[in-house]
Amino acid sequence: MRDERAKNNPPFKIGVVDYLNAYPLWGALEFHSTVTLVPGTPSFLAEELAQGRVDAACISSIEYWRHRNLFTYHPHLCVAAEQETQSIRVFARRTEKSFVDTARSLRVLYTTTASRSSVAQLKTVLAEIEARPLLQEVDDADQRIDWLKEGEALLAIGDVALRHRAKPSYDLQREYFQLFRRGFVYALWVYRPERASELEPLFTEAYARYKKSTPTYLEKAAQRFGFPLDFTRIYLTETIRHEMTEERQKDMEFFFERVD
Repeated sequence: MRDERAKNNPPFKIGVVDYLNAYPLWGALEFHSTVTLVPGTPSFLAEELAQGRVDAACISSIEYWRHRNLFTYHPHLCVAAEQETQSIRVFARRTEKSFVDTARSLRVLYTTTASRSSVAQLKTVLAEIEARPLLQEVDDADQRIDWLKEGEALLAIGDVALRHRAKPSYDLQREYFQLFRRGFVYALWVYRPERASELEPLFTEAYARYKKSTPTYLEKAAQRFGFPLDFTRIYLTETIRHEMTEERQKDMEFFFERVD
């Protein structure tokens, strides 16, 4: 049946972030007859989308903003957080001090190459608290967390941050919220405007399917990503938000006003 339908409906190539926080946006697409999923980090998928190698992708909100003359985004879906994320974390050797005091004493802060929104959020926070560590991109966050020395810190995101969340670290969204009293939109479903009539209903229907069978998909997510079911449920239903609202739109615009 899948093959027969695919003959009449050539598959869409959809870029997806293979992290727990984005799973509700693509879990129901995984076995869709007209969809081929292309996994990758948000920064990789942004380049794939810009080069036309995928039809749509879940990418960092800041990458959408920088290419807003080319793309549009699904008006009702996103990856966002309000007062904390659990999965956007700044790791340090010790965290007895406040984040402000720690950040002001840093020599270097290693940043992830995976997500531009998280790095832009970090820069916004550092500018607000007048902290000026050297920012250095690395691609080995998973190992580097255990190598940090005095005067060093590391921004890690997604499942890497979740796996190490018990280690000394600060939740970046918690610090951002304390400064600005705003939530943060990290990622969007992005595509060219001329494809909206095809792609918007596809994502809307898939998310509706996820919502209808949320307990089943939460079990799948826990098994797939290796986190306890209770943690997965709270994280995906209370901590991370996947529906764009008027308030989250304002959060996003607030952030865009403060980035380069």
